[in-house]
Amino acid sequence: MLSARLIVLSLVLAATSACITSGPSAKLGVQEGQASYVPARIALVGCQVWPDGARFAKLPLTNAKPAELRELCAAADGYLLAGFQGQPYMKGYSPRFVVEGLEQAGDKELLGTLPQIWSHRASDSGDAVNAPAVYNSSIAQRPEWLLWLNRLSTDVHNADAVLLPFITYAYDHLYDDSGLYVAERSAGIVVLLIDTNNGALIWAGGRDAVAANKRLSNGNVTGPLNIPPWTELKDRLFIEDLWKEFPGRQVF
Repeated sequence: MLSARLIVLSLVLAATSACITSGPSAKLGVQEGQASYVPARIALVGCQVWPDGARFAKLPLTNAKPAELRELCAAADGYLLAGFQGQPYMKGYSPRFVVEGLEQAGDKELLGTLPQIWSHRASDSGDAVNAPAVYNSSIAQRPEWLLWLNRLSTDVHNADAVLLPFITYAYDHLYDDSGLYVAERSAGIVVLLIDTNNGALIWAGGRDAVAANKRLSNGNVTGPLNIPPWTELKDRLFIEDLWKEFPGRQVF
């Protein structure tokens, strides 16, 4: 079975490599050459933290606790899954359904192998400035990644696309901005819609959000300046703009 998959993927790779773009940057929204494609069956994979080995330029460092990152991912999963409701042209398999399909196929370890497959290599361009660019220039054409996509599609009702959400960073920051005290919380998310047949990036969505409390250093207020709660940041991060240009999505 494995050798047959590799043969098929080698043929797919040879046929499609010219269609996958590369370069130091890539836009959010529908990717070049994908405007008319609306996937029929999308496998939603549970949110995870952006792999350390796939870092890109200008990516902020994360200091959020593991439990806080899990909370952000849980919120992302809930928001994205709810986004399929009432959408006649968007059919998605939930993260739980995806896991069940993988377990039934004896492939339950598949999701955990993604960070290793996406790890940095000497052949990578190294000058990508955002997550879609990292994917297009360094990951999309890797044979083991195409095999990963093929396995997931086979195990999850022949899904023709996979939706991958990542928390790219999350941090708290306390600082003095020329006499203005700031307690800031910030996070970013990127969501990639990928063709399981050839690894092509169909669409990318992303947002960065900041919530901050401020006061003048010479004010009469005493006591600590509290960092805004995660709920406030989530309300700014998970909004309709994250879905901008998603294939087949109707805005009512």
